Amino acid sequence: MRTAAVILAAGFSRRMRQEDKLKLCVGGVPLYRRAIALACSCGLFSTVLVVTNQADIAAFAGQNGAQAVENPLAERGMGTSVAAGTRALPADTAFCAFLNADQPFLTADILRRLVQAAQAENKIAVPRVDGVPKSPCVFPQRYFAQCKALSADQGGKGIYRQHEDDVVWVAFPDGRAWRDIDTPADYSAMCSG
Repeated sequence: MRTAAVILAAGFSRRMRQEDKLKLCVGGVPLYRRAIALACSCGLFSTVLVVTNQADIAAFAGQNGAQAVENPLAERGMGTSVAAGTRALPADTAFCAFLNADQPFLTADILRRLVQAAQAENKIAVPRVDGVPKSPCVFPQRYFAQCKALSADQGGKGIYRQHEDDVVWVAFPDGRAWRDIDTPADYSAMCSG
């Protein structure tokens, strides 16, 4: 079952006060590089797509086994990036994991558990921490048409909420793996431990 990853890296970091959060470093490595390196090295994905409109991110993707996908509608919201990435998937893709590029502590083990759950149950796999849904999520092919139709600021959450009977919830402990960066305070807290 061919499984792809789509990394969402076309946002505008509006809450970061003019700073591009994907270029911020955690442990000396920019966020976008961490996300691409994880997806390309974990051994789970036959295809890794990076949705971005930035030439340097696209170049890094190409140099490291991923393929860049442009999103001319990125200003309309994250849903357009999910749609752009899904439209670029190879036709034989059976499952797709959608990753946010601003979660620097995701691990290969987390991705493996989600992919295996999606494949074993043939359902949407969603991580849950203390009852709260998190990202990334893995979707079976039958939902790709809905992913391609997204056009606003909400990504896959809007789809799996409509199909909760077709979701396999994967429980994880709380911890730093789920931390993301949206504001300068988030980044400061992450850097301080």
